[in-house]
Amino acid sequence: MSAQLSDREGPADRYFEQSLKGQREWYGSRASAYKNWTQLLSLVVIGAGAATSFLQVFTPASWVPVLTAGLGALVALAEGWQRIARYGETWIAYRTASERMKRERRLYLNGAGSYRGLDDDAAFLQLVESVEGILAEEQQVYWRNRGSEGSATRQIGSTAPDKEPDHA
Repeated sequence: MSAQLSDREGPADRYFEQSLKGQREWYGSRASAYKNWTQLLSLVVIGAGAATSFLQVFTPASWVPVLTAGLGALVALAEGWQRIARYGETWIAYRTASERMKRERRLYLNGAGSYRGLDDDAAFLQLVESVEGILAEEQQVYWRNRGSEGSATRQIGSTAPDKEPDHA
């Protein structure tokens, strides 16, 4: 098994490092960034909501209605932006794509799963097809979640292997 691991490691490294130009890492880093935005905006919503409730203790003060209205607007803006930007959905899609690519690489290197019993050339082709399928699937989800915007000018799954995905 270790001979198979060393024989397959070179082509896998070349494919991930040269052909994909770091897309796996890109998905991982973008997933982390979107997770942070999701959590930050959620914390803003929770904090502003809690502060609005707490401020009701000071009802006789003339500044309370202005501040609670501002906090309410902040909650509406933060929630609205989360829905528009779809940080939570995108975080999950990017993390899923990143983890699936890592899994395919491990299966390929160890000759497991769909790579079991395949010679090195056939296994490598299976790896490329699987990873490209993961990328195409993630892009289909990305554009489906964003409606028809840009669908006339972009082909689903058309990210060239030598550049980063078109979406941010």
